[in-house]
Amino acid sequence: MDTAQDIIKGPSDVSFAGFNRRISGETSCNGIIGRMYAGWTLADDMIRKGKLFSVHNFHHSHGDCSGFAFQSGGTWVCNTCNRSHLDRPWWVIKVLKDGNAWCCIGEGFENLQESENYAFGDTREEAIKNYGDLMGATV
Repeated sequence: MDTAQDIIKGPSDVSFAGFNRRISGETSCNGIIGRMYAGWTLADDMIRKGKLFSVHNFHHSHGDCSGFAFQSGGTWVCNTCNRSHLDRPWWVIKVLKDGNAWCCIGEGFENLQESENYAFGDTREEAIKNYGDLMGATV
């Protein structure tokens, strides 16, 4: 997965932190200001355009827990089910438009014939859900 150092040209600054926070799964920019916000919004825009892989939290939407996982201590944890290390390699996704449909692919995707880590949907959200259903069933 590319990080700010791979995408943003120039010397490292606080915008790298915002960029990396977004690709590592942070979905809210609340409390992020200045140059860090600029990095966060750059990553968010690239993610929404299907140009960048990022982490998507599948714990709440595809687990047996009604809680929502969050990042703590370098991993994903949930206070509701008291579990940690919830993240999986297949949580790293890219969602892009493919004709009239949306396609969600996992990191390492080669093509439709050789890979199994992809799913389609009529909307971006549906493609993500279908991918989570498919990959969650394999765990």
